[in-house]
Amino acid sequence: MRSLLVPLALLAAVTAGVAQDKPKDTPKADAPKFAGPTKDGFLLPNGWHLTPVGKHAVTTDLPLNVLPLKDNKHVLVATSGWNTHDLSVIDVSGPEPKEVSKVTVKQSWYGLEVNADESKVYWAGGGHGAVHTFDLKDGKLTATDGPSTEIGKMSLEDIIKQNPEAAKMTPEDIVRLLPGLTDAKTFKSGLTLNEKKGLMYSLDINAGSISAVSLKKTARPAAPLTEVIGGRPYDVAVDPRGTLLYVTDWAGKQVLVLDADTLKVQKKIAVGEHPNQLAFHPKDGRLFVANASSNSVSVIDTKQGTVVETLYTSLFPKAPAGSTPCGLVVSPNGETLYVANADNNCVAVFDITVVRKTAPIGFIPTGWYPTSVALTPDGKNLLIGVGKGLQSKANPIDEDKKREGTSYQPRNYPYIGSTMSGALTVLPVPDEKQLKEFTAKVYTNCPYSDDLLKATPSKVPTAIPTKVGDASPIKYVIYVIKENRTYDQVFGDLKQGNGDASLCMFPRKVTPNHHKLAEEFVLLDNLYCNGQVSRDGHPWSTAAYHTDYIARDWHLTYSRRKGVDDTDEGDLSNPPNGYLWDACKRAGVSYRNYGEYGKRVSDGRGGLKMDARVPGLVGHMCPDYGIPKEAGVRVRDTDNVEVFIKEYDEFAKAKKMPKFICMSLGEDHTDGTRVGAYTPQACVASNDLALGKLVEHVSNGPLWKETAIFVIEDDAQNGPDHVDAHRTVGLVISPYTKKKHVDSTQYATVSMIRTMELILGLEPLSQYDAAARPMFESFTDKADATAYKHTPAEIDLTAKNGRTAYGADRSAKMDFSEYDKIDDFELNEILWHAVMGKDAPEPPAVRRAIAFRAVNTRK
Repeated sequence: MRSLLVPLALLAAVTAGVAQDKPKDTPKADAPKFAGPTKDGFLLPNGWHLTPVGKHAVTTDLPLNVLPLKDNKHVLVATSGWNTHDLSVIDVSGPEPKEVSKVTVKQSWYGLEVNADESKVYWAGGGHGAVHTFDLKDGKLTATDGPSTEIGKMSLEDIIKQNPEAAKMTPEDIVRLLPGLTDAKTFKSGLTLNEKKGLMYSLDINAGSISAVSLKKTARPAAPLTEVIGGRPYDVAVDPRGTLLYVTDWAGKQVLVLDADTLKVQKKIAVGEHPNQLAFHPKDGRLFVANASSNSVSVIDTKQGTVVETLYTSLFPKAPAGSTPCGLVVSPNGETLYVANADNNCVAVFDITVVRKTAPIGFIPTGWYPTSVALTPDGKNLLIGVGKGLQSKANPIDEDKKREGTSYQPRNYPYIGSTMSGALTVLPVPDEKQLKEFTAKVYTNCPYSDDLLKATPSKVPTAIPTKVGDASPIKYVIYVIKENRTYDQVFGDLKQGNGDASLCMFPRKVTPNHHKLAEEFVLLDNLYCNGQVSRDGHPWSTAAYHTDYIARDWHLTYSRRKGVDDTDEGDLSNPPNGYLWDACKRAGVSYRNYGEYGKRVSDGRGGLKMDARVPGLVGHMCPDYGIPKEAGVRVRDTDNVEVFIKEYDEFAKAKKMPKFICMSLGEDHTDGTRVGAYTPQACVASNDLALGKLVEHVSNGPLWKETAIFVIEDDAQNGPDHVDAHRTVGLVISPYTKKKHVDSTQYATVSMIRTMELILGLEPLSQYDAAARPMFESFTDKADATAYKHTPAEIDLTAKNGRTAYGADRSAKMDFSEYDKIDDFELNEILWHAVMGKDAPEPPAVRRAIAFRAVNTRK
């Protein structure tokens, strides 16, 4: 057995958790004021610190696959994020990793294999509907024909027989244009080769199926054998004997065992939540399964067909959801397991030499959100795919950022998706001393520890309890979630904070109440969203976490690609510990919801009512909120607030006020410049007036002295910001907030959630809210119950877009029924010119020095 063991001061030799407490000899350095470069790394907007080791080659975002070749020199890296989907050959043998070949496809996904002589490469096409195939020779990739004619459950030949016009189409066009003939649900995922049988096994997540496709090229390709196995199949592996297949069911907490010939399910093995990648032990047949939402790896004895060990990859034994293990590899000698902890920004290392006696031995710091991990065949170099790159970025103007295939470029400021990159990290396998140093660094980077689950310290007494369950003079919390604005978009004109007036699109004249509230209560100029877009922003805003599914899928749907379908029960989207209202239910705290996670349904009388999209809100959703007064008329935020005020007064009169109220107030998203819709300024101004009236009414009511109102955007994707694309608009309004105060403490969405949890006596939902800095600096322990008086709108709230409005034709084609159905990339460009003027001067570019060696090696 290997002797590479980290001292118990750092790690516990138990699989229930890799460490008991933070190292005492590695105190955290004082954090810089704003997110950005530090003396030894980068402070992310979410409060976690990056100090990635090794050398890095920049790629596009979400490298889901890293596949080293047998020469120990070249590595295949496949990316499947918001930006271009690239398959690159990277030479890792030199002083710096260098890209030597690349091909780009419209869409891809997890699933990459190379044949035995490394002449053919197969890459899952995701919503493309087929498997991409390439020739590989002398490090160069060339697109070629292959087993990519299998589309859904029909062969290309059969489709052409029924529809002669399909002969002139590409397979992708057939899927897009003839969904009734092909399987419109098709989405190609994990694949593996069985060359002894001349087969490729290919999964389809959306169809819940697996296909066996012949690798032999013939004049008349044989139709694939396809079997529906159910669930959401993610990865597939062939057992060493070639007789069985193992498939992870991403949504079903299970691994399916299939007969390799018939593809019939033989057995189901229960594992953790969101099982994704698989890795076989090279000698004894153990199968390792990464469970993203359970902070764990299940170890299956394939001879017995049972789980014999569960390895927890989190840094602390009591850690709730938030490590997100989503990639793993076993060393060629079978002694070590490496697991990519996406949300902990590290790789966990285990000694697996002795069966059923796995020992955790350390951690390795990585870039932001590692999505894959591999080893060169000689076992000397660790290869880490980093999903979100090595830093976050600001997003003022960048004329070089252009998106191919669109008619509205160049745009005025980078969309948040385009600010993100990926990376391949190359690191010699660390020895005992190095691993100890790396482990200490990972703990220093991590703001979480188990003791924060129950308490978090404060230097001065405030109305916010420091221990879960302690009393607070604040009894009622109103949580308002708005839509998609950056700090500079709204508060850039405020001289008190760190703003850029040239980026301010909705200044005081449009948002007088936001400005007045920030000036009378607290201005937060260092607040960031945890989410990047609405798709992950709402889970972050209500659950302090987003699952690995959401983290991957939004990159596809927001870049106009086909996504992965969730199950009807939301198994892939639902956070493991539920939402804030679920935490309220567990703690016996009453709650009410106004529109957040709501959906319009028939009321049975020819009208509509609001109902819940998630189980925990059933019976707690206001049925009248978000319902238009008459058909075809947009619901204004001012109308919605009147519905809330009416219910609020009824609750107050009956003395049955819910302790926690969550409200969607999203008209600041706007309807773009669609003809006949309210102008962007009118939408934002309506949102502003609604918030002002809400605060005025509550502050004049009988419960004001015991109330706190928290306001935040779910994400900041729809605007520019000179500090960071994640920086956003937020407000904290209460008799206990510091008046006329600028709080530049670094906060994130989860800081606001943690503060509300402490007020209500709720335990944290994830590692992220547990680790978040509560908003102590925004509060005092003495109340000033002065009521707020709203400022009337200063612009016309009924102004509508005319036919000459900038981008009116493109806005007309957008689906504004739900926020995450919009192409926000295009909407941003429209809003900028619609608000700032068609010929508005573009803001100056901002460039940051990158604090990492070799980041710019990719040309």
